[in-house]
Amino acid sequence: MQNSFSATRRNTKLDVQELRRAQLTLKPFLGVLMGWNGRAAQLREQAGSPYSDDEDRRLARLEAGALLAEVRRRHTEFQTAIKGEPEHSRISDVDAAFRRLIDQLRLVANGNQQ
Repeated sequence: MQNSFSATRRNTKLDVQELRRAQLTLKPFLGVLMGWNGRAAQLREQAGSPYSDDEDRRLARLEAGALLAEVRRRHTEFQTAIKGEPEHSRISDVDAAFRRLIDQLRLVANGNQQ
């Protein structure tokens, strides 16, 4: 009985250590990702707004393209940083957030708002 309890306890301790390790890996990317999501929403709105003139729409598409290049570069850095890390749901969530943001920015940069 004690052996199964101590094994459970060790597993829990490992889970906590994996979570901490994942959080340390993710920390440099989370803040900028949140800021980019906000900026992408602004650009999407500006590019698709009926109140924006053609010049504003073009500018929003250009800015979305520049932001897309930056996000892709940081996504590559993120993938390099997580290489060799144990699988964790938080890491998967952040990777998915990067991919969604890239898709959204690509749509705005190409002029295809949804």
